[in-house]
Formats: sequence, structure tokens, C-alpha cells
Amino acid sequence: MSSMWSAIDIAGTGVNVDQTWIDTVGGNIANMNDAVTPGQPVYQAQYVAATEQVSPASALGPGAVAGVRVSAIDLGPATGELQYDPTNPMANAKGVVEYPVVNLGTQVTDLIQAQTSYQANAKAMSSAIDAYDAILNIKA
Repeated sequence: MSSMWSAIDIAGTGVNVDQTWIDTVGGNIANMNDAVTPGQPVYQAQYVAATEQVSPASALGPGAVAGVRVSAIDLGPATGELQYDPTNPMANAKGVVEYPVVNLGTQVTDLIQAQTSYQANAKAMSSAIDAYDAILNIKA
């Protein structure tokens, strides 16, 4: 039975990482058009770095991989892309604004991957719970 509980726990760590990934992609998309006057701080895209989560002591044994975890949120470039847009209120005297470096295509692809991974981990959790529940309902 401990392996089923481990399956629930491991899939749960995946769900947590996936949710963080979805949130960061959403933030990147929401801020990709935030223009600033050149020389001002520009939004830096965020990228989730995940790594294995090693269990010091568990049903899997000491040092066994027991899921994943967010190890860092890496930032994209601190300098943005300059564009000529004299009608933008953030434009400098030369009519130039600076936009964050965020590629919409990459972000949408990441969002699809994160959503698919989230759904797979949620299904694994649900299946493990159903199996555990079925074992509890076995009548002798």
C-alpha cells in the first residue's frame, strides 16, 4: 500500500511544479506588451527550473527519487527589444520604447506542455486514489 501512497505523493509534486509553470507562463503572456521608456527596468520573463526531489527516508528507501520540485525561477533578459513607436506614452524623445523579450509562440507551447503534464499528473493521482479505495472496499 505504501507504493500507492507514494504514487499519489509523487504525482502531487508534479501537479505543484506544473501549476507553478502555468502561473509563470501566464505572467509572461500578461506582461509581454508592457512597454517602458528605454533605460527603465523592463519585465523579465520567468522560466521554471525543476529538478528531482530526493527523499531522505521514505517507503521508497533513503535517497530514492520521490517526485519533482521547483528548484529556481530563472529570469529572461534584463534588457528588452527597442521599437519605434512615437505614439506610445512611454516613448522617449526619439519615439522609442522598450518591450520585454517574450516570445508568444514559445509561451503558448510551454502552456500546452504544462497543461498536458498537469492533466497527466492529476489523472495519476486520481487513478492511485481509486485503486487504494478499491482495496479498502474488498470484503473478505
